[in-house]
Amino acid sequence: MKRKLLILSVFLAGHISLFSQGIVLNSYEEIVTAHKLLNYDWRSLAVPRIIIEEFPEEIKDLEPVERVRFFIKAFLPLILIENERILEEKNKVKDLFSKDELTGNEKNYLTETLYKYRIINEGYDISDITEDEKSRILILVNKRILPIPPPIALSMAALESGWGTSRFVFEGNNLFGHVAINPQEGIQPANWSGKKRNIQIFDSVSESISVYMLNLNRNRAYRRFRVARARNPYNLFNMTKGFYLYSIIRDEYAVRLQFIISRYDFARFNDAYLDNEERIVPLLKLKQMHIH
Repeated sequence: MKRKLLILSVFLAGHISLFSQGIVLNSYEEIVTAHKLLNYDWRSLAVPRIIIEEFPEEIKDLEPVERVRFFIKAFLPLILIENERILEEKNKVKDLFSKDELTGNEKNYLTETLYKYRIINEGYDISDITEDEKSRILILVNKRILPIPPPIALSMAALESGWGTSRFVFEGNNLFGHVAINPQEGIQPANWSGKKRNIQIFDSVSESISVYMLNLNRNRAYRRFRVARARNPYNLFNMTKGFYLYSIIRDEYAVRLQFIISRYDFARFNDAYLDNEERIVPLLKLKQMHIH
């Protein structure tokens, strides 16, 4: 067993790279090796900070059971990292609102973030905001700048991407079927009729997740989802009913999400959390050994 771990360690040392939010892995072999070294199981609720920029195409060749398990282990850390960033945004906004005076940079951050979530209109001046208006804005902050429950994100990504096997995943890092803003750009769907919009291309899987979460948090089409989340973030089935407009199959979309959540016991991942940095210290040490 020790010899096996040593071989894995030598392989990883020359490949992993560091990132402010965790460790970036770039191939199927690296990902699997890291999971083994960290004893990271697909049922784990304590999740290591492993960042995957692109999904490896080897996932298509895995047996169905292994594909599902690999998808969960690879995707769950990315969901939790983005949710962590959203919470940081929310906390910073609330902290700034509690201050008596703001610097120019703080005003800019507050204005940009509130507009990003469509809580205020573009060009809104917060310099002379009234207490009533501040209260109204904070209500929306608590409804819109919120994490997406991991079971919801996992089930939607699985459904939209075919458990990570869609060509849109490999060609555009797009796990959620986002269409391109510019109709002249993106990936053309199969059997394209000229009326369909192309699929958006993202620089990384993390960017796709970020856009997906922002879409759910600010788009008026998903207001029902946000209301259900605010009432009970553990009532996943009720939240799925808020995606009536996410797909052309309408009500059937919620049924399919509910099936995935039940079939793979995704509800348990509502309690998943990012493990502390010590979890990935073995990988960090390997990187340092390789550098020196």
